[in-house]
Amino acid sequence: MAEANPRYAFTAGIGNTNNDLFLGYQSGRVYYYTNGVETDYSPTGYTPVVVDAHWTSYTIGNLVYVNREGRPPWYLLPSETKFRDLSAATYATPADKWDPTWTARIIAQCGGAVVALNVTKGATSYPTMVKTSSIVQTGQYPSSWDITTPATLATENILQSMDGQIMDACQLGSDLIIYGMREAWRMHADGSTFVYSYTKLSSAKGVLSTNCSVELDGKNYCFGIDDIWVHDGISEKSLCDKQTRDFIFRSLNIAQADKCFVQFNPRLNEIMFGYVSGDPLVKYQNVNGCNRAAVYNLTTETWTFDDMPSIFSYDDGPVSNLLTYATVPGSYEDIGGSYQDQEDGGKRVTVCLGDGSTEYGLQPTLYAFDVYGQGSVAPYPVDPNATAPVYLERTGLDLDELGAELRQYKLLRSIYPQARVDTAGGHSLMIAAGSSDDPGSDDAVYGEYQPYDGFENQKIDLNTEGRWLALKILWSDYRSFTLTGLDLDIKTTGGR
Repeated sequence: MAEANPRYAFTAGIGNTNNDLFLGYQSGRVYYYTNGVETDYSPTGYTPVVVDAHWTSYTIGNLVYVNREGRPPWYLLPSETKFRDLSAATYATPADKWDPTWTARIIAQCGGAVVALNVTKGATSYPTMVKTSSIVQTGQYPSSWDITTPATLATENILQSMDGQIMDACQLGSDLIIYGMREAWRMHADGSTFVYSYTKLSSAKGVLSTNCSVELDGKNYCFGIDDIWVHDGISEKSLCDKQTRDFIFRSLNIAQADKCFVQFNPRLNEIMFGYVSGDPLVKYQNVNGCNRAAVYNLTTETWTFDDMPSIFSYDDGPVSNLLTYATVPGSYEDIGGSYQDQEDGGKRVTVCLGDGSTEYGLQPTLYAFDVYGQGSVAPYPVDPNATAPVYLERTGLDLDELGAELRQYKLLRSIYPQARVDTAGGHSLMIAAGSSDDPGSDDAVYGEYQPYDGFENQKIDLNTEGRWLALKILWSDYRSFTLTGLDLDIKTTGGR
């Protein structure tokens, strides 16, 4: 990395492209990233200010905007290699300019205008203000922010009835949805003399922080303070069942909610909800960034949970890395992607910025969150320190479907996994069986883990007995395995 403490990754478009990756750091600097090289695109003469703050970005009118809360927004002209400070731009009159003392938490767009939300002017904060520019022309920054001249179409509106501050904003078609902690408003360019209309949605739900909503297929997926939910601007529903919701929000560290984010992974058709967790199964504890992601698969409508190596930001961007036999680290077997991918550096993959941790051997890094083996496109080796083991657990197995009564004891004698395991790394699939007499009050008591690889170990012999059974499965490698089911050798005994 160009610096320590990376904080924000965003993909935008320079000129006629829409496939350029930028990285923001705690110092406030922004770098352009290509083929493993970072080039400083910060404004000329920028003095670093080290602080953690909210970042947002948009491409509007073929200009890239990036905003870090606490300073004026920056913009990048298509033909230039340095961002510019919006307050230092040239305007027709002083009344048209973005004042150097103005800042915003969020930069977005609606109706062809740049939108600043949760605005501070000098020493005065307007946490529910929505401020819009004149309509932008392609390749140009806004010509005016002057709200006193109706012809500019620039506006200011304070959502007086909003409870708390504006937390986030997300596109929904041509509209902008503005989120508080427990409410949401629709901003619509209605063509009236007021330019925009604002309508409060009926849902009493909002989002945890900035970058905690994402637009997909005409809907917003939102990470709320007590639920993960989706809406289309009219109706809404929760994505979580009770067990999933309890697991997420019982362990979520609300004091670090500013680090939460939502990111869509198009290659896996999944939405990742990142947060800082204190759950007992989390791999990376006491790290600076997010250590847990609740992952919702849009195809199967199921949840899984990923360990995250101190992550601050996700996006979908290009990670080209042109290699030759002389420059490839290790061997081609250890590198993701294919020979064809070496000719096509424009492919996108989900990328994330991770902070360092001495305890876990993590370095400040731009990671590619890619599949392993077939289907991989990122031409980099796997980082085993940042890739946590796979852990599966199933408790409360009553075996009713086999005709065993609840009062009966079940003696589990053998397990025959329906699994395929890549043992090239020297690891086996580890399985442990446990039992309990009363799952309402007793935790399952497990035996030792036993290995399964499908070759030398084709089954697991046990002697586990109880009214309720449990299984733990551990895979400590980044290589692939599949598990489609388990055959069990069981004998039922007496009951009570």
